[in-house]
Amino acid sequence: MADQATSSQTAAQERPKGGSRAVILIAGAIVLAATFVIVWLQSSKYEPLVVGKEAPDFALTDLNEKPYRLSDFRGKVVFLNFWATWCAPCREEMPSMEVLNKNFEKDGLVILAVSIDRVTTAKDIPPFVKGLNLTFPVLLDSWGKTDKPYKRMGVPETFIIDQQGIIREIVIGPKDWTRVDNLKTLTTLLNVTPKTAQGSSGAVPGSNGGGL
Repeated sequence: MADQATSSQTAAQERPKGGSRAVILIAGAIVLAATFVIVWLQSSKYEPLVVGKEAPDFALTDLNEKPYRLSDFRGKVVFLNFWATWCAPCREEMPSMEVLNKNFEKDGLVILAVSIDRVTTAKDIPPFVKGLNLTFPVLLDSWGKTDKPYKRMGVPETFIIDQQGIIREIVIGPKDWTRVDNLKTLTTLLNVTPKTAQGSSGAVPGSNGGGL
């Protein structure tokens, strides 16, 4: 009888331990699952922008504090360029963008040049724009509003966006936008033929034929 009582007491003592072990395992599984979900959600936020995705909307102002919102240009082809005054390739690229603007603005092209200059170099933007005689909108992003949504690799970087707000081409680095072979996406979206876009030398009218 004493042995049976001892066995019963031992079993009674072991049952809670087994139950506690099961609770610990379940709690651990829940923590692991929650961690996986959090990591997955965080990683999904940093998926790179690719061709075929909708361009993230943003609201910025120009040098005269005029507000611009990307979504206001639905129905037009948007040439969205990110640049900075301290970026030498940006300076080289800008004149060909001005040629692009003059030649295709009437066809529905909108060029938005977003400066990522921070507060310390923002003062250099007006003389930069004036020195190159730029006529397209230059927007200010001194506080990095577009940094996360556009996940840029650097500057210059250009996103060509169609009339529905979908990204159709991403260009990392500078290009000579007076060259017809660089305009395939734009001319297709604008529904203009290469013959319309080029002069006798194979360059956009107004260029010198061999780039800038």
